[in-house]
Amino acid sequence: MLHHCVRLVGVIGVFTFAGAALLGAQPVDEATQAQAYRLFMVGLHLEDEGDLDGAIDALRGAAALDPGAGEPLAALAELYSRSSRVEEAIAAATNAIERESDNLTARRILGLIYASAASSRDGTPEEAAEAITHLEQARGTILPDLQVELTLARLYLRTDQAARAADLLEEVRRGGLGAGQTALLLSRAYEQLGRADDALAALEAAAASGRPSFRVLERLGRLYERRGRWDDAVGAYRRAVARNVRSANARRRLANALVASGDAAGAREVLEELIRMRPRDVEGLYLLSEVELELNNFDAAESTARQLIDIEPDSLRGPAALSRVFERRREFRRVIETLEPAIEAARRRDATARQLAGLFGRLGYAHEQLGDFGRAAEVYEDAVAMMPSSLAFGVRLAQTYLNSDRPADAMRVVERVRANHPDSLALFRLEAMVLGAEGALDEAASVLERALEANRSQPIAYVVLADHYSRQDRVDEAVALLESALERFPADESVLFQLGAVLEQHDRFADAERAFRAVLDSDPDHAPALNYLGYMLADRGIRLQESVSLLKRAIAVDPHNGSYLDSLGWAYFKLDRLDLAEPPLRAASDQLPGNSVVQDHLGDLLHRLGQPAEAIRAWERALAGDGDEINPAAIERKIDDARRGRR
Repeated sequence: MLHHCVRLVGVIGVFTFAGAALLGAQPVDEATQAQAYRLFMVGLHLEDEGDLDGAIDALRGAAALDPGAGEPLAALAELYSRSSRVEEAIAAATNAIERESDNLTARRILGLIYASAASSRDGTPEEAAEAITHLEQARGTILPDLQVELTLARLYLRTDQAARAADLLEEVRRGGLGAGQTALLLSRAYEQLGRADDALAALEAAAASGRPSFRVLERLGRLYERRGRWDDAVGAYRRAVARNVRSANARRRLANALVASGDAAGAREVLEELIRMRPRDVEGLYLLSEVELELNNFDAAESTARQLIDIEPDSLRGPAALSRVFERRREFRRVIETLEPAIEAARRRDATARQLAGLFGRLGYAHEQLGDFGRAAEVYEDAVAMMPSSLAFGVRLAQTYLNSDRPADAMRVVERVRANHPDSLALFRLEAMVLGAEGALDEAASVLERALEANRSQPIAYVVLADHYSRQDRVDEAVALLESALERFPADESVLFQLGAVLEQHDRFADAERAFRAVLDSDPDHAPALNYLGYMLADRGIRLQESVSLLKRAIAVDPHNGSYLDSLGWAYFKLDRLDLAEPPLRAASDQLPGNSVVQDHLGDLLHRLGQPAEAIRAWERALAGDGDEINPAAIERKIDDARRGRR
């Protein structure tokens, strides 16, 4: 009955000082007014008793007896509204306002009805404006009406009036009302105003006081995510899950935050609990497959991906997860076998370009890794046909044409894509590669120098130009450029890594080692740096035990990386541990059949193992391969010696 008591404060005034005189209506005598008031109270009582028809008749009677009183019609509108009789509620409330323009109850009902309509799928700006007009006039109650205040704030936010929303909500907050809901809306208002720190502070204050709601904690976690404050996000999401243990979304967000904070094992525990609770939660299963992959649990990741396929056989989510497992294992044939039928079926179902984009990328990459650049180009051509303005697929297509000795086609793609992406560093780099393939090395350098001028805020621009200088034996220029980049980007690992590579390629081993160790000081699990440094030591035949240790760390990060396996096998070969060298060198050879260095290493091992025929076949693959970093004449001599039976 509290809402009736609050309303009666105004009601008594209405019936004592009937608004009829104000509106020009015929005044009624005191007896009639008393009868109208009695019917009004009867109507409220009957509503509480559940007799809606009786309540409606009584309130209509009260309104008829006192034609100057708006409150009976306002109460009738409220009853209609609660009974979902919207049109009748609007009519009654409108009539109440015609009698009393400042009737707060009628304004409230109309404001809430129009606000509900405005927030629906087909809501209109006119409905939002109508709601705001009524709710602004409904704010004059003795005790603040939290529903009115918060609904009005939401409308302000929906209609791009964030400043008014913030002012209103700050007033509500000062009154100590609706702490959680107020904080959520106030945070949104601050975000719209560009006051990100205030948005976060509003939620942090709400989370620190009393018992914060699930929504406050979940929203706080999202704001921490945006700032990369993953440990804080984990804390917020843990509290959110504790507040609402059934929320699958909060558990998934907690798992994501745990992965980002470096606790993939913790994320797996969260997701396993979610799957026990909801065995067919496809989003949770997809995340679990990704987390298992992060932990290098390849069998578990594959099993989870296959569960996804069983649950939703027509979805792309399962094939996407399964192909990721095969890609990490470097089982590119299986990537293709998984994705080609999935993409074909999805296209028959008119899947969108956005749904297919990731799968096209992975499928094309798999063909590239198998050396089938023609088929890779076909995949990327399909992708470009679906997404003609895509920079990523334009770049991939041009690169594939280059790999297929089609520089003119590559350049045509570059020029077409550049129309939409004029400052793209990737396109500058491809143009330089085309020029380099045609022997125009100075022009290629000029292109990359222009690219650097246009992209000085990107560390990769320095790396690309330095790599070009290094390949042209302009070592001092490459080193100077990278050192200048380090002054600007002192913590950038890509610049440090490239500096180490340039120095190593030009036999400045001590300087190269310092650069690689600087990368590892920043990120001890930087697998490329671990591999490069470990291989550099092994190839020079020094500190071989340390080399093995570094390479094992790289493989722990990426267990199926053929280059890393080759490096480890070569280190064992240098240690004369041929038994340990053979498995990784064979695995690397199978995975990278066109890599000349890898095949040369396997040939050396097999020759030492007394298998000359197989060694010769490996060396022949080395000569037929990419030709990078080998001495063909030396390999031919090894083949000749093996045929002559020399060890």
